[in-house]
Amino acid sequence: MIIPTYEDWHVLPKCLDCLANQSIAQDRFEVIVANNNPSPDLPATLKLAPNVRVIHVPTPGSYAARNAALREARGYTLFFTDSDCQPDRSWIENGLAALARLRPIDRIAGEIELFPKGETWTTAELCDRVHALKQDTYVEEGWCATANLVTTRAAFDLVGPFSEYAFSGGDSEWGLRAAELGSQIVLSDATLIRHPARDSFAAMAKKARRLVGNFHQHEVLGTFEKRALFSYLIPTRNALLRTANDPNLTEAEKLRVFVFQYRLALVKFAECVRLRYLSRTPSRS
Repeated sequence: MIIPTYEDWHVLPKCLDCLANQSIAQDRFEVIVANNNPSPDLPATLKLAPNVRVIHVPTPGSYAARNAALREARGYTLFFTDSDCQPDRSWIENGLAALARLRPIDRIAGEIELFPKGETWTTAELCDRVHALKQDTYVEEGWCATANLVTTRAAFDLVGPFSEYAFSGGDSEWGLRAAELGSQIVLSDATLIRHPARDSFAAMAKKARRLVGNFHQHEVLGTFEKRALFSYLIPTRNALLRTANDPNLTEAEKLRVFVFQYRLALVKFAECVRLRYLSRTPSRS
């Protein structure tokens, strides 16, 4: 079990509690928390079960943290999630069962269910629910989010480690490399984790800037074709259609999400201008 964490000590205990309550025995798996904070210090209140250990990874970036944990991991089967996730009680059991039906180099994309911070969904949370962590869509492209990835040591022996040059998009980059090398990926609804939806415009804007930064890195490296600057000013056609066709949104909610998406598009446009013309170093945030 590999969990990178960066300034997330306040949510990590809930994740660890879910892992301590798994349907399989604790002595059947280990949990490696990769502390990506600059400081190796741990909160005095953090309680670790016997099968949990923390390693310090000062190299910035969650993919560097995952790679370091991979080098430390003793198990053959590898489960990945994030420190703010809440694995279902049967997450490991169902993941093992799903993986057992595949070849050693294959992968399981577990289902990711978003939940709100409070009793009602904010506009930001609705937008995140509609557009974020769509494992079924990712699987069609050949990859999945590392918030819920199950695979084996053999897959990493085949594909190699995660790329560490960017702070976002390393899961898709690794997953597409795996697909090119013949590693199959299968969606498993039963291999479930729950993930908090981003609940504010600031949180969504932070993610938007990070994604633009990742795309910019690929443009610089020549792995992505450069997008026209004006294309950042409006949401993509697919994003608009996904909102319009979402059966779980009321018409009023769809309007709120549309407006929210246009505000995020302006954030992306401004970040693209900054990266292309004002700075050569994308921010971690």
